[in-house]
Amino acid sequence: MAKTNSSLPLVTLEHPKEDPEEVYVRKQWNLLRYRLQQLPVASRAKLQGRFTQELLDQTFVLETPRGSLSFVALGKTGASRALKLLTRQPATIEWIDSFRPNTVFWDIGANIGVYALYAALQEDIQVIAFEPAAVNYFILTANCEANAFDSRVQCLLLGLGDTRSVARLEVSQFASAMSFSFHGKRKRPYPSRQAALLLPIDQLIEDYGLACPNYIKIDVPGLTQQIIAGAAQTLRREELLELHVEMGNSPIGQQIKSVLAEAGFTVAATNTHGSVDVTFVRQKANGVLKRVVGK
Repeated sequence: MAKTNSSLPLVTLEHPKEDPEEVYVRKQWNLLRYRLQQLPVASRAKLQGRFTQELLDQTFVLETPRGSLSFVALGKTGASRALKLLTRQPATIEWIDSFRPNTVFWDIGANIGVYALYAALQEDIQVIAFEPAAVNYFILTANCEANAFDSRVQCLLLGLGDTRSVARLEVSQFASAMSFSFHGKRKRPYPSRQAALLLPIDQLIEDYGLACPNYIKIDVPGLTQQIIAGAAQTLRREELLELHVEMGNSPIGQQIKSVLAEAGFTVAATNTHGSVDVTFVRQKANGVLKRVVGK
């Protein structure tokens, strides 16, 4: 008999007081995995492929105040992101809830699309979601398909920056729904690299005809300054009302605030949830804010 593949660890309990039914299912899953590994390669491949497909097809449903959302369950991180949609970053949910009707929302660094999907529950919101990591882009588009949002959400396998270029993303295609970086992560490095196209916001609008956003969410640590720099013309368009940016209080963060201030934006809210999100709103000519978010 073949030996158990040591690269597939057994599923163990995370909490001592888990649901007995969940404990039972985990034990049966461990047994099934062991039995699969004893099969000849052809039989194992056929069954493993079939089981994987069937599990992938079985989406789970999350209820929100706007309606139901279906999510593909591929990896524990993706399931966690979906289940914590309403609680992980409540200020982001509040911000999305404030969108005006018939507007355009750009989700830059969309990951598997939890916020893009939530925004798309409002039928008159046009959503454009950008995600450069192939594994996350697959789940993003699968989630859109599961919700029949093909006409509401445009998904682009693309990164944004200040120039047109091809960059190398530090990534693992086996780590779905994780956050990846073009600069690498010292605390959690990934062994693989994926080529990704980067384009400026201005070029996407001028050369490729994408709708000018009214709202932009930027969640791309390490590239935020370049993304802002690539939107020099867009930032001065009156259609762009607000930006919701994950950023710190570093010198780079201060530079970003200065650039946005010069373009007519002011800080309306700052919210901390492990990282820091800052909401910028466009000022009217008389200095009065169009809208103030939060406290």
